[in-house]
Order: sequence, then structure tokens, then C-alpha cells
Amino acid sequence: MTAGDYDARDAVVVWHEVFNGVWEPQPEDSVFPLPDALVAQLVKADPARMHDVALSWAPLIDMGFHEAFAHLSELSKLARTAVSRAQHVYVEVTEPA
Repeated sequence: MTAGDYDARDAVVVWHEVFNGVWEPQPEDSVFPLPDALVAQLVKADPARMHDVALSWAPLIDMGFHEAFAHLSELSKLARTAVSRAQHVYVEVTEPA
């Protein structure tokens, strides 16, 4: 899924911190797996939880709430699919055009 115009590494740190209450730096690699604890939270996140995470994250990246909520919901769906197939979710960091 296309992420949008934000720093993916920073987003993963924020998502992980909001979902799990733990700040965890991410590798500087251009492709890296989402932390297992974050994937687990994305898999079980209900709409109310996604709402809270979107509210916390959207202002940090100058994104509208509805766009952030839709993005996180799509990421949650991707995480559920990956887990059901015993696969990992990876983030690819690309430079802005």
C-alpha cells in the first residue's frame, strides 16, 4: 500500500509508542519489518482504537484525521492478512519526489 507523504520510520515509532506505550527506534534500512508488537496491535485494533491512534498521529504529519484513520485501517487490514498467512509486514522508505 502506498504510504503517503510522511517519514515512514517516524510513523512506525509513533504507531508503536501509541499502541504499545513503548518508544522503539527503527533501523535506518530502506526496507524493514514492522515490530511484532505493533503488528499484533494492528491485528486486534478495533475502530475506536484506530480512532485514538489516528488522532495522535495525524497532527504530527500534517495529515487530516480521516486520511490518517483510513491509512491506519488499511495498514490494520494488511497486518491481519499477513498474520493469517504467517508472513511479515515490511515498510519501504522512499525519498520524496
